[in-house]
Amino acid sequence: MTNENQGSLEERIDRIESRTAVAELVAGYCEGVDRQDLDRFMGLWHEDASYLIPGGRGDFHGTDGIRASQEVIAKAWKETYHWTTNHTVAFETRDRATGRSDAFAICTHHSGEISLVGATYNDVYERRDGVWKFASRTVNRWFVSAATDIPLLPPF
Repeated sequence: MTNENQGSLEERIDRIESRTAVAELVAGYCEGVDRQDLDRFMGLWHEDASYLIPGGRGDFHGTDGIRASQEVIAKAWKETYHWTTNHTVAFETRDRATGRSDAFAICTHHSGEISLVGATYNDVYERRDGVWKFASRTVNRWFVSAATDIPLLPPF
């Protein structure tokens, strides 16, 4: 892990810009999944990336595998609403970082019932050809509540 206050002004600015780009990846993941925007979601991953969802959901590798993960999610949930917090980033090198974030999601089953999900994401981010993307993301789910009939009413 590099000290954020060390290095030339150019190096420190690069770390700030890199940290912002990585934060955009984490937000873009939620946006892509929640809006069911496959193009947005797929644009976040390197071609040889891995997306791992332990607990029987699957291990997805490469562009085709990660694209298939969205079919698995679409079969499980009609809608999802993610909130991500506690995002930390540690730069291993100028072009590689690890990160962790916690998420809470409200997920609607196709039946209309709701489940609440808590998870931690463990990530590896890499900058290739000047662009930061996920090299890997592992989802560690802490809980998935039983389906319940929680009314999600639109605001007045």
